[in-house]
Amino acid sequence: MGLFETAVGFLGPWTWWILGILLAMVEIMAPGAFFIWFAIAALLVGTLAMLVTLSWQVSLVLFVVLSLILAVVGRRFYGRAAHESDDKTNDRLARQVGRVAVVDTAIVGGTGHIRLDDTVWRAEGPELPAGATVRIVGSRDGRFIVEAA
Repeated sequence: MGLFETAVGFLGPWTWWILGILLAMVEIMAPGAFFIWFAIAALLVGTLAMLVTLSWQVSLVLFVVLSLILAVVGRRFYGRAAHESDDKTNDRLARQVGRVAVVDTAIVGGTGHIRLDDTVWRAEGPELPAGATVRIVGSRDGRFIVEAA
């Protein structure tokens, strides 16, 4: 038995599980949904190696194939999820456009504060006294843009 066969001959179930745990820890330290697929592949190979006797060559090929399949499937799944969350509904201020609020601190010189639900927000708009009703028409730099309602 050569040195290479001895070195890789220990690729049993425990080795794959340890590799899977180490790869999962790398994913935690450097998140990005990339190493997790390799970790899952290693854990699956380890589980399969516990049930069926696998040579180290078969184990390595199985690990590579599972890693590629899981990475492609995971990329498609997470890619779709990322595109769905790119819309404006993830922007807290943009979700409030169209709502009616009350001027809390008079809008003077183009700036003031409005009360929306139980929160006071900075606002830009025309000169309006405290207590006036306004409609939110947009947002800019963390401030609502309002107009008289």
